[in-house]
Amino acid sequence: MTTSASVREAQRAFVGLLAQPLVTPATDPHLHRLVLRHQHAVADYARRLGYRVQQVGRAVRLIRVPVAGAVTAPPKPAGAPGRRLLSLVCCLAACCEEIAGTVTLQRLSDLVRDLSVAPGVRVAEYDPDQRAQRRQLRDAARLLEQWGVLRRRTSDDSMLEEWTEAGSGPGAGYEVDRDALLLMTSPDVLDLALNPEPVTDEQVVASRTMRQLRALVETPAVLYADLPAEEADALRKSRGLRSGDVASMTGGTVEARAEGLVLVLSDDEDSATVADWPRARAADWVALLMADIAGRHGTRRLDGTVHLTDAQVDEVVDDLVGWRGEYLSKAQKTTPGAVRLDAETQLTELGLLRVAADRSWTLLPVAGRYRDPDVTITDTTEQPR
Repeated sequence: MTTSASVREAQRAFVGLLAQPLVTPATDPHLHRLVLRHQHAVADYARRLGYRVQQVGRAVRLIRVPVAGAVTAPPKPAGAPGRRLLSLVCCLAACCEEIAGTVTLQRLSDLVRDLSVAPGVRVAEYDPDQRAQRRQLRDAARLLEQWGVLRRRTSDDSMLEEWTEAGSGPGAGYEVDRDALLLMTSPDVLDLALNPEPVTDEQVVASRTMRQLRALVETPAVLYADLPAEEADALRKSRGLRSGDVASMTGGTVEARAEGLVLVLSDDEDSATVADWPRARAADWVALLMADIAGRHGTRRLDGTVHLTDAQVDEVVDDLVGWRGEYLSKAQKTTPGAVRLDAETQLTELGLLRVAADRSWTLLPVAGRYRDPDVTITDTTEQPR
């Protein structure tokens, strides 16, 4: 393997861990092989960003250690699990500690029920006699499958459906990956998250470079307007160095704009790290055109953002419906507010929009990357493409 090919593989391994921080041979065999093959380079990239790579057995986890008492967080995905589901995931993981060998979902359900009513446990009681709660536990098990803690041993989905809907049968059979479980429930990581140490002004200044790199890697865009004046000025002066650092670790390129910096990964990256948007479906093209119309008719500010009041957003919706209403989906045509909700959900998740409590819009400068979209109708019986 050539040096350049080896470096590119190491970058792919690191970016893959950013998107999937806990990886096992079962969850992603290809990524797992890349991470182990380039573990020294991946560990070096992680160190430069203040992360930690930890391995137990064959499971590997990228741990985002807080910097100066804080973590960098991208916009919350629309499909992110809620607090109740996450609490069930934690209960389910705790119950897996008691499992040796294989276990059924019914058995796990019994263990979670008993745990939820145990003295000192501050979790709402789990009642397996309620179908809605069985569905939530099924979803919690699926998340643990996704993270590699549980491995499905039965392929008959009808058994899982029967348990979920009727509460009968074993549900599904699983095997617990104890290495992945240990990494997921690591006490020192939980302590870092729940009990951050006090931060001094000196630590904030000393961690500036690391925080800048993290923001570039973990968020859709770093906008100068979002930073304190001193930090924004420092980033402007060092943007060439920071861009080079991020490019060397990820293989992407950093676009420097008047409003800030944007990391762009190559189109051949996995869908987990490059948003597959817009796609040929109504919700996507509606959001795309809403962003374009809003960018033209809102009030442009000096920091590059565009502001629209609640009433102005409704006017943008009316404009779009009058222009392309015949091509909306059935739900968008019949459900009040569906067009606006689709646009807000997608644009917010992509880091292109912020919606205030008064329902006003702030369209971020990075939305300019999608200006003047060419949306054409290839068949009047299909959605616009």
